[in-house]
Amino acid sequence: MNLPRLYFRHPEPFRSRHRLYPVFLPFAGCPFKCIYCSQEAQTGQQQTSPEQMAQKIHQDISTLFKKNLEPYSLGFFGGTFTALPAANQELFLETALKLKKAGAVSHVRCSTRPDCMDHRQIRLLKDYGMDMVEIGIQSFDSRVLSLSKRGYDSKKALDASRRVKKSGLELGIQLMPGLPGSTTQSFAKDLQTTAWMQPAAVRLYPCLVLKGTVLARQWSREKYKPWPLNTTLAQVSNALLRMWLAGIPVIRTGLAPEGSLLPQIKAGPWHPALGAICRGRALGAYVAAMASRLGAGPLQVHVPQRYISDFWGHKKENEKLYQRSGIFRENVDTWDHELFMLAGHTAQLP
Repeated sequence: MNLPRLYFRHPEPFRSRHRLYPVFLPFAGCPFKCIYCSQEAQTGQQQTSPEQMAQKIHQDISTLFKKNLEPYSLGFFGGTFTALPAANQELFLETALKLKKAGAVSHVRCSTRPDCMDHRQIRLLKDYGMDMVEIGIQSFDSRVLSLSKRGYDSKKALDASRRVKKSGLELGIQLMPGLPGSTTQSFAKDLQTTAWMQPAAVRLYPCLVLKGTVLARQWSREKYKPWPLNTTLAQVSNALLRMWLAGIPVIRTGLAPEGSLLPQIKAGPWHPALGAICRGRALGAYVAAMASRLGAGPLQVHVPQRYISDFWGHKKENEKLYQRSGIFRENVDTWDHELFMLAGHTAQLP
């Protein structure tokens, strides 16, 4: 029987995947501490001197490179890199540039805040070969930013993003759904603005209540209510698919489950498999949308082997979704191709 067929790729945009050597700079350069921030818990690291850190970075990456001759991506995270003292910035940038010239590093990125990115700072980064600047926007909503004591407004967030893109540096945007004042509507607008900015990468960090933070005190006094887990999963899954369809890779979903982080979580939408759940739901929604184009529903489904876990979803939760589209376990097979294939009774394709 010659069935009409629909072929399509996974909606996630392609991105090169170099191994990352992360450098965490807890609180380094931060002008003040945001109400949700507890970076010792988030990174599991304590500060050491800039000189010690720079020496360790050079030694570690040089040794790793000699073993396998494959370059690393070097990332400076945790603090506000462009608010560091100029001497410290240059120390880290010189270290990164030496490793780049030696071929041990192929890509360098740093994280910062929108209010710490003027033209002078951008020029310094470019002069030393920085490739990407990830900005902790958190939200483009001025009310949310004000309630979260971020110290800048929507205009500053937009201006900083534009400035990075105009300079030729790659732009990364970090969003934090669930902050004080954040709603599903404001998050949808954040996603719309992010898609319009077309960054090279996005990170999604649902807001958690951590011990010792201002947010924890607000939560204990019932002045802050975190997003429920179900709401967060639905919103982040939708965000993933929206970013993918806009051609924007999402390089992180949720905080890494550091051993020092888990005991510090007092409330909020924490789940150790949050990223996997959201990836599965995003792919499931996309497959179901493709299946709807086949009229009566597919009789045969081929899934690339490497996507089969995401295809069925966390704990096989996509099964019910697929059944409404005529997709059942007995008509799903894996194959070695990169494309998904759906075959059905009647084709209603453009």
